[in-house]
Amino acid sequence: MTNGFAKNVASTFISRILIIGMAILASIVVARTLGPAGKGVLAALGAMVGIALQFGNLGLHGANTYFAAKDKSKTPLLVGNSFWFSLLIGLILFFCLYLFLFQYPGALGNIDIRLAIITLIAIPFMLLAYLWQNILVGLNKIKAYNLILISNQALSLVGAIAVLLVLRKGIFPLIIFNTLTSIIISFLFGFYLIKIKQFSLRFDYNLASKCLGYGFKIYSSCFFAYLVLRSDLFILNYFRGSVETGLYSIAANFVDGIILLPSIIALLLLPKAVENLGQSGELITKTARISAIIIGIICLSTVILGRPAINFMFGSIFDKSFIPLLILIPGVYFYSLTQILVQYFIAHNRLLPIVYIWFTASALNIGLNIVFIPKYGMLAAATTSLLVYLMTFSTLFIVFKKLTNTNLVIITPHKNDFLNLLNLIRNLFSKYGRIK
Repeated sequence: MTNGFAKNVASTFISRILIIGMAILASIVVARTLGPAGKGVLAALGAMVGIALQFGNLGLHGANTYFAAKDKSKTPLLVGNSFWFSLLIGLILFFCLYLFLFQYPGALGNIDIRLAIITLIAIPFMLLAYLWQNILVGLNKIKAYNLILISNQALSLVGAIAVLLVLRKGIFPLIIFNTLTSIIISFLFGFYLIKIKQFSLRFDYNLASKCLGYGFKIYSSCFFAYLVLRSDLFILNYFRGSVETGLYSIAANFVDGIILLPSIIALLLLPKAVENLGQSGELITKTARISAIIIGIICLSTVILGRPAINFMFGSIFDKSFIPLLILIPGVYFYSLTQILVQYFIAHNRLLPIVYIWFTASALNIGLNIVFIPKYGMLAAATTSLLVYLMTFSTLFIVFKKLTNTNLVIITPHKNDFLNLLNLIRNLFSKYGRIK
């Protein structure tokens, strides 16, 4: 990792720590006021919208980062194309899901369909924000990217406190507030693009064709990868109800916290790899080894502190959430490294291997969950995820090693990697003026 890259990772990580802290506070408010059932409703609706967004983004988020990093003069056209794609695809997703839920209201289990409809309104705006924020990453506008995402979570926290604690209302007003937050955040990204004179509503057919061509290659892999992460919540809610889904969602929240750093590293690594294709294999290999040290420490800390943290933050009623979390942790370690290795394939436009791997992983994940969740519940969901994460990493690592012709072992950091990590930390603290 270079110092500039490490600085961006550090600043983004700090902002994400702040975001995750606010998310935990909001989650505590929801869990203690609405209980496991209310927590489960929010988790299921979140999974529904998340899957819809992954299904509908057509890989354009990755294409935006790639083309913005490759040719910054194309940015206004990327902005305009993203607006029209979001409007069209968002409305299609809204009406398709709206009609589906009216035809099959039992698809969400015991969740009130009105809650789902309010949530669906946010889809076009969430898709637009998703596409625009990836343009900022390609432009290396990391500070603005971080500040807007912090604003998003801050509004969500304010909403949870205001609606549930101050006004003592229920889940309906909370979901309305969350939908309004999604709309506001999409406008904030637009305002910033106007400020840096990159905003446009022009649609460029040639660039759109290139983005769709590139994006579709990563679309399938991202969609299937997301299914691996989130389909278990949806299936668990369908077969076991919102209470057990609420318990499992706490474990899922901790998993989100663990993969926070590798997600940031992967996000910022792609533009760097695109700019340095000749050295991308070495860059990603070294980054993966150093990341393995940090992720290992985070996973070990979660094993030791997870149960007391759950009981302290959410109450003893959520104590059962720790067992699925414990099962998930080894798999999450390897999933984190998978995120980093994938950037090599995206940078080199070699996407078929990861499409096949994630398709197989998602099919296996969904199949096993449908078979075992009805009987074993959240323990089956966690065990299935563990097996699929291990399989995905192992397969991807074999392909990566063959393509890069390297004998380096990704999951075994060298002595120099520990020293490099310490030097990076020292340099970062020194740069921020914390070490004299």
